Amino acid sequence: MEDKYLTIGLSFLLLVIVVLWFIRFFGEMGVNFGRNRFANWCLGKKDYEGEPLERADIIRIFGRAFLVRILFYLAGVFLCTHFVEYYASMEQFTFQNFLESWERWDARHYINLADLGYQDYIENGQHLFLVFFPLYPWIVRIAHFIISDWRLACLVVSTFAFCIGSVFFYGAVKEEYGKQVAEHSFWLLCLYPFSFFFGGMMTESLFFCFLAAGFFYIQRHKWFVAGVLGIFCSLCRVQGILLLGVGLVEFFVAYRPIEALRQKRFLLFVKRFMTKGIWLFLTIVGNFIYFGINQRVEGDPFRFQVYQKEHWYHETTFVSNCLSEIISYAKGAEESMRIAVWFPELVLFVLAFVCILYSLRRHPLRMSAFLFVYTLVNYSVTFLISGGRYMACALPMFIILAEGTKKQKWLYSLILLGSLCLLGVYFKAYMSGWQVM
Repeated sequence: MEDKYLTIGLSFLLLVIVVLWFIRFFGEMGVNFGRNRFANWCLGKKDYEGEPLERADIIRIFGRAFLVRILFYLAGVFLCTHFVEYYASMEQFTFQNFLESWERWDARHYINLADLGYQDYIENGQHLFLVFFPLYPWIVRIAHFIISDWRLACLVVSTFAFCIGSVFFYGAVKEEYGKQVAEHSFWLLCLYPFSFFFGGMMTESLFFCFLAAGFFYIQRHKWFVAGVLGIFCSLCRVQGILLLGVGLVEFFVAYRPIEALRQKRFLLFVKRFMTKGIWLFLTIVGNFIYFGINQRVEGDPFRFQVYQKEHWYHETTFVSNCLSEIISYAKGAEESMRIAVWFPELVLFVLAFVCILYSLRRHPLRMSAFLFVYTLVNYSVTFLISGGRYMACALPMFIILAEGTKKQKWLYSLILLGSLCLLGVYFKAYMSGWQVM
């Protein structure tokens, strides 16, 4: 009965969001709603005053992001030597111990893929790791030509990807909202309770880098560059394809096809789409490359779906089923899993939808569209155990929080302080071997 009410309630909420979003979308494409008060209310977009990204910003944010990552690594050493019995009992904590402390969960799989490739990395006679996307292992393999230790190569790639991504993220926010929101967005991202994954041996930092760059160039209407970046996004994570949607939303809002049709300039819009917007579809090339890997290794372009279901217990499901499962686990799982996995996933889902609802009338449509679909994609699978990590790349969530608390500095400070405290808890749990993954 509870599941039924959850499904009905959530379905209604999703419908409301979709209706409100599309009313505004059609309005921004040129539909004239006349005196329709509700439609005009939906079109009440807030105008922001952006500021140009300067060279000093690039140097400052890159350096700041690099310092943040170094502080994380130093904090990891402190946590290991003081709170992790395995390391605390050692007479000396070596550099190899440091590298070992970050080799957790999926890290070994990415290293083996970089070292052996998909064809030769086999477990139980199967290519189980076809479920991992290829770009991170490929770039780590390139870095390995210079850095002999695979683990160190991973950390270097992740660190510099985060630094570069931070510059694009800051630039995109500053040029849309101004310096203060950009500064606050950056710190909310850095102190997000699961942001330590940006420095780990996983794909988060690389996906963040290309996703932030994609937002940056879509905002600047550099459609070809955005399409190329979309390829890299799609080679990082399955959610990378969503950059195509972000680009299309911005393109249609910028060139207003319905207004063009009404003013008998629709052929001009078609010309612009075929010469500019079409480049956005380069994004799907990344998906076809990934399907090609599956085809070459096992003769089935969608073989990864079989392993996702049979080995990793992930099946696509309606979002309410995922939430029901999380709630069920939160009630009955052992305490460590409740604290590390299930409770955070519930809180993050609620927070994301609060941000979506707040942003529908105020923020550019590409922001609410991405956050809405990205959250649904993440929460539409069974046995979701990495929701906290995945939501680290829900970039509009940090932007919306920063903008929403711009005039309430006390609220921004409170959120930042609470996030920092939770970051300390989850980082300690991660370094201690809890199932934070």
